[in-house]
Amino acid sequence: MKNYAKITPEGTKDYLANESRAIRCAEKRLSSVFKSKGYEKVMTPTIEFFDVFNRDSSGYNPEDLYSLTDSYGRLLVLRPDSTLPIARLVSTRFQNARLPLRLYYNQNVFVRQKNLTGRSDEAVQSGIELMGISGLRADLEVITTAVEAIENCTSADFKLEIGHAGFFKELCKKLNVNDETISEIYDCVESRNFVSLNNILDKIGKTPITDSIRNLPRFFGGLEVIEKAKEIGLGDEGEKALNYLKELYELLCDAGLSQKIVIDLSLVNRTNYYTGIIFKGYLQGSGISVVSGGRYDSLGAEFGRDMPSTGFGIETGALAAVMLSRNEIDDEKMPEVIVFGENENIVKALEYSKKLRADGTYCENSAFDTLEETKEYAKSKGIKKICIVEAESVREEIV
Repeated sequence: MKNYAKITPEGTKDYLANESRAIRCAEKRLSSVFKSKGYEKVMTPTIEFFDVFNRDSSGYNPEDLYSLTDSYGRLLVLRPDSTLPIARLVSTRFQNARLPLRLYYNQNVFVRQKNLTGRSDEAVQSGIELMGISGLRADLEVITTAVEAIENCTSADFKLEIGHAGFFKELCKKLNVNDETISEIYDCVESRNFVSLNNILDKIGKTPITDSIRNLPRFFGGLEVIEKAKEIGLGDEGEKALNYLKELYELLCDAGLSQKIVIDLSLVNRTNYYTGIIFKGYLQGSGISVVSGGRYDSLGAEFGRDMPSTGFGIETGALAAVMLSRNEIDDEKMPEVIVFGENENIVKALEYSKKLRADGTYCENSAFDTLEETKEYAKSKGIKKICIVEAESVREEIV
């Protein structure tokens, strides 16, 4: 049997010290923005019951999930998403809480990714959920918070695409095809697989609606996109979605984001719980969408507490990689002193190290048996001073 003890599973990786530091830095900066706006941190279990995600609205197929069983034989999964567990949490633990709830998280998610997506099976994510309130003010807050959070981490160019889930749903309704075909169309549009999309639409036949779906990539730009989409004639619901998107876009422009925001009516998401505004953000230097979010007004009811909600998730690992490549990581304070004690002074050296740290000095305690080895190590690490603990005193040497 082949031994896999020296490699990580496909879709995962080890994070070295600088990469780990970059992720911690990104999480710290993101959290500072979230907390400054009144969001409170929650944590959900890495392992959840399969039932949390076994619903059409999740957008996950069983084969997408990492599954296992507990001691009772019940089916469990590694958390593929944070929004559904938080919806579960709110419906059970926040039943009497005053709305709206402002919650944020920093945690890993696990999804079996398809080949060539550029995404890892294990990803570090941070995000917010604004739960229990609807309307333009809430959507505006969430989108501007996403932009502010990214800008607090990096100066890399950032673009945000916004759309409306209602627009694409109304398009699909007019196709008069079964749910399986609709799901296939969603997958093709989200993955930008227009060859497969055209094959599906060819089987349906040529109609104004299939032509509109084929031309979705052209529904991209400014307010002219809204007017072009209205020509399709999607009825009252489609018109309502487009008018709402237009109003939100204008408010975002008024907020000074006209150079960062673009309308994209081909925007869909594999998670089917979105009911209103949806958005994705792209960062220069990263090959994947770094931000994804939107409004999900029906999800709470699936867990027993009906409430309008909106939020987003940030791919913290991808963001951290961009920050690292641009040297935008906070300098981490390194040990400035190393403490050494001869054999009879080992305990005294430990006590002296503890005293230095209590006084605010970053220091290492030497694990070497000789002073010469300690000096060589200090030089290699860039530590300039050695404190040598003796029986009655401590002397210093500059390396």
